[in-house]
Amino acid sequence: MSQSSDYPKRKNIRLLGYDYSTPANYFLTIVVLNRKCLLGNISNGEMVLSEVGEMVRKTLKEVTNKFEDSEILHYVIMPNHIHLIIQNTGGDRINEIVRWMKSLTTNRYLRSIKGKECSHGYNKLWQRNYYDHIIRNQHSYDYIANYIFTNPQRWKYDKLNSDCVEDSDDVNAEIKRLE
Repeated sequence: MSQSSDYPKRKNIRLLGYDYSTPANYFLTIVVLNRKCLLGNISNGEMVLSEVGEMVRKTLKEVTNKFEDSEILHYVIMPNHIHLIIQNTGGDRINEIVRWMKSLTTNRYLRSIKGKECSHGYNKLWQRNYYDHIIRNQHSYDYIANYIFTNPQRWKYDKLNSDCVEDSDDVNAEIKRLE
């Protein structure tokens, strides 16, 4: 038995055959490694950014300067993940934007903890992959933008919250219904 067959195959979550440089709006979710709440905390329905969360916010503001054909229209930084809508007018590849953002924030994070004990024991900030969805119509866009805006108030219903209540949000099912 070969060594590679001992490991489970990773599921490809990208849309097969889709060109991610196509002009469109994209809904992305990027999660902190092991869902650790490194980016801040929720207090009275408001997100309070940690030093790491503030660094991520500043990096998100730099995306438009680095990628001329893309703009972050809406975003929210949550305790252990971020949601954003990126508008791509063509040319930039979404995976390149995410790779750049994750690499830059990870390097900044590692520099900030140099000489300190890493709070989660790894030299990474983000999980390996990310969730993406191509926004197909205005109803879906409006729902996602509202979801992003209200996400801190619904933290207890968020599936990425380890203390999530049983009646959690199923944003993906609602988006599919709208499209």
